[in-house]
Amino acid sequence: MADYTSKTNGCVTFDVTDVPFGQYADKVSVLSSSANAPDIYGYDMPETANYASKGVLLPLDNYLPEGWKDDVLPATLTEGSYEGKVYTMGVQQDALGLYYNKTLTDQAGITVPTSLDTAWTWEQARDAMLKCQQGTPGSPTVYGLAPTQLGSGTPGPVYSDLLYLRSAGDPKAPSDSSAYKTFYAISPDGKEVDGWLNTPEAVEAAGFYQSLYNGDKAVTSKTGRPNAFLDGKACFDMFHAGQVQPLKDAKVPFDWGVAPLPYIKTPIVHTGAITVAASAKSKQADAAAKFVVAVSTGSAAKEYNQKNGRLPTLNSVYKELPEFQEPPQSLFYNELEKWGQPRPPTTHFSQYSQIVENALKNIAYGGDPKDELDQAVTKLSPLMSR
Repeated sequence: MADYTSKTNGCVTFDVTDVPFGQYADKVSVLSSSANAPDIYGYDMPETANYASKGVLLPLDNYLPEGWKDDVLPATLTEGSYEGKVYTMGVQQDALGLYYNKTLTDQAGITVPTSLDTAWTWEQARDAMLKCQQGTPGSPTVYGLAPTQLGSGTPGPVYSDLLYLRSAGDPKAPSDSSAYKTFYAISPDGKEVDGWLNTPEAVEAAGFYQSLYNGDKAVTSKTGRPNAFLDGKACFDMFHAGQVQPLKDAKVPFDWGVAPLPYIKTPIVHTGAITVAASAKSKQADAAAKFVVAVSTGSAAKEYNQKNGRLPTLNSVYKELPEFQEPPQSLFYNELEKWGQPRPPTTHFSQYSQIVENALKNIAYGGDPKDELDQAVTKLSPLMSR
């Protein structure tokens, strides 16, 4: 927590408490109700509605710089808000891209798209992955698509795998249509999933997702292999911009690039990354709010994004970082601008995320797509309606 006793130079010192990611929600629940609540929280941005609804976070609307809402990425504004108020501004963003081993794709005679307007559908992407894959079906020596590094390293993370289902929808369709509901995967008030998560379009997309792991057209593995792409044992890899610098640092012995993320009907990438917010129960609420604003804007935001290679949330910061305006970082930022959508916003995001992840994992392992999605809806519905 912050110490504001220094009056001579205006310095603020912080005591930082690190909490394992899996224990964070429980820790916040305990600390936020204590007499000595933290001044600042750092957390995963999709949890904003959850924490704001419980009174954990301080609204920042009275502290926002003029013009900020016009400068920030639309998905960041949506994700950092709850019931019309802004609770976090975001210090970084993430978006998934399709990394490719250019040495392998060239050998296979594959031309990979590198602009959003030429992005592959998932059918086209799977065809390319099958063409590039080496070895026998079920036991490749080179995977078409690297086993995921996200989440626990097994199939199902909402951040990546729910995109298959959502991309089968259409946000421009009538709002009462299953195509529209498929794209959003949750009702606007965050309380309903029946008819949103288990639509016919979602079930069909889940069947395609399952085929990536099973049968004659399988291109990836149900078991993790964290370094498959770095080791040259995979043609493609779904990962966010955080892999750019490790690839450069590793000086891998192959050429590589990044393609836009494939889609089924509608291009989409999930947004959301670690962010900071002020505590509603902070004894230094004014200073805490001003700190959040300071680190989320201007030179502080620019320095953070530049040093850490993380995508900016502000267009003004993006324009001041020439390295982000060149591929592959520019492609990730373009995805954020044009395709970015928050993960389904709800005050029960942790439960939503875990239950949907388990359903997708079961589908990848061979479970019936309709049954698994219907079971997820059955588990979620009583929770979401609270």
